Amino acid sequence: MISRAAAILIAAQNFPHGPESLASHLGVLVQSSDLVGVEGWCIRGPNTIIRINASSTLFRQRFTLAHELAHLILGTEPDIAIEPFRSDSHEERDADQLASELLIPDEQLHLHLRGQLPIDAKTLERLAKAADVSPLVAASRVVNATETLGLQNAAIVFFADGREKWRQTRGLRFNRRQAERLFQEAMASKPSLARAENGDGKIVVGSIIDAQSYQVLLLQLLSQETAAQVSREERCRQIASELFGDDYVFRQSVAGCLSAVKQKCTGRTLDAAIQFFAAKYVGSKFTGAKAAKLNSSAGLEYVRLCLERWFT
Repeated sequence: MISRAAAILIAAQNFPHGPESLASHLGVLVQSSDLVGVEGWCIRGPNTIIRINASSTLFRQRFTLAHELAHLILGTEPDIAIEPFRSDSHEERDADQLASELLIPDEQLHLHLRGQLPIDAKTLERLAKAADVSPLVAASRVVNATETLGLQNAAIVFFADGREKWRQTRGLRFNRRQAERLFQEAMASKPSLARAENGDGKIVVGSIIDAQSYQVLLLQLLSQETAAQVSREERCRQIASELFGDDYVFRQSVAGCLSAVKQKCTGRTLDAAIQFFAAKYVGSKFTGAKAAKLNSSAGLEYVRLCLERWFT
């Protein structure tokens, strides 16, 4: 059929449409129709067909396509695709992992996470948006790439009504009671990160990801030094409180201008976007005390952190 490495290369070259491009490259016919009790299936042969459940979300349809393609590449027989990342089958777990790599290749994973730890939910949401996948797929990709990202270990735990339903882990050990305690701490800390001692000199950092019918807790095992680092989003919130205080209008006005820079500076560098913001708005739209705040070290850091979300 095709090697795993070759398939991932095709997906990377055609990001964020990797699975679709790969299906075309392999001559696989992809059809959509309303299915009952199943997300998709594959008929193999001279004219391979993958059928996708048209009544599912577009995110789910893309994952199902990537999952079925993964089975073809790996040469394994698929089970009935009902819920991603939930099967105990070795073949299904392998297909889920390869599917997440086809949707989020290594280059894009590192580009959006930028080597910054801990990883927070907002960062994962931006990665998911760029890859046209759900935040759950982005979180699963992190769990499967712990070594390359610099994490000592990671897991995602799925909750409904505050109770653990299932988990995906590469070896991070914790019982149900510990998981639910971490979930409550992460909920209380949201949107900031929750940090808890792991009992071995390391820290477990938790972040809540909202999904369609449940909530997902991303857990990262880190050294005390790394876990203590403030994430980009946490730092943004700290600076915003210092810069804007209770002036909601000022804060929203700056946010609107930063969004305009995103649109007007597409394809330019981060430094060019920062310079555009300063030249366009500071001293003209924002004057006096407001301009002074934006020109302060905190203000300059805030603008850079915000624009880093969109510019490399």
